[in-house]
Amino acid sequence: MDPNFSFLSLSAVLGSNFDLIFKRKSIDDMVLLSDGKGLPNMESFTIAMYLRADSRYNLGTLFSYSVPQQPNHTIVLSFTESQVQLEIKDSIVTAEMKLLDDHWHFLGVVWQAETGIVSVYVDGTEIKKARNVKTNDTIIGGGWIVLGQRFLAEVKMSTLSTAFAGTMHQVGFWNGPAEPVDMWIAAQNCTWPIAGSLRSWNNFLFGIKGHVEKRFITQCKGT
Repeated sequence: MDPNFSFLSLSAVLGSNFDLIFKRKSIDDMVLLSDGKGLPNMESFTIAMYLRADSRYNLGTLFSYSVPQQPNHTIVLSFTESQVQLEIKDSIVTAEMKLLDDHWHFLGVVWQAETGIVSVYVDGTEIKKARNVKTNDTIIGGGWIVLGQRFLAEVKMSTLSTAFAGTMHQVGFWNGPAEPVDMWIAAQNCTWPIAGSLRSWNNFLFGIKGHVEKRFITQCKGT
């Protein structure tokens, strides 16, 4: 791991002990952070979160990143009834895993341009390693980050079928690759103060749209 990158920050993150609840599928419910001017270009990233998906629905979008006037520079993390899917530009990595069981799960994905490797982790275990994914490529910075919708900056539209219903906790976004041990440790305890270097959990409080609800204290349960 890059010595300047710390996935499991032990510094206190005040006020992060909350959940965001998406009670319904809706084109209006999301968390939108469009203040991406400070986000750098990325040659690697880590996205991690705890989630409890509503089993009444068979798919949902967890995280999307897109850049205004750069329609090819996208990241979308989603799931179907039987798979986790990570889209990086026009490449799609799929991992067989059912999240729709009304239980809490820890989900993490890592991409490294230098090696072209994508790793998908569920509940601390690597369930997929894909190779030759956008090797030596770059994701342009300055983009929008959205939770709960496939809402891209160039389109500015939501689709009801791909909206998320359920609960999220401790979503983090880093411009560096987490190690397997980081993922294992993080999956054990929902209350660890995990601070994303690009966006931390507290940042998402300022982008709530629609009827997304905040719940203090979290009801997340570790694996």
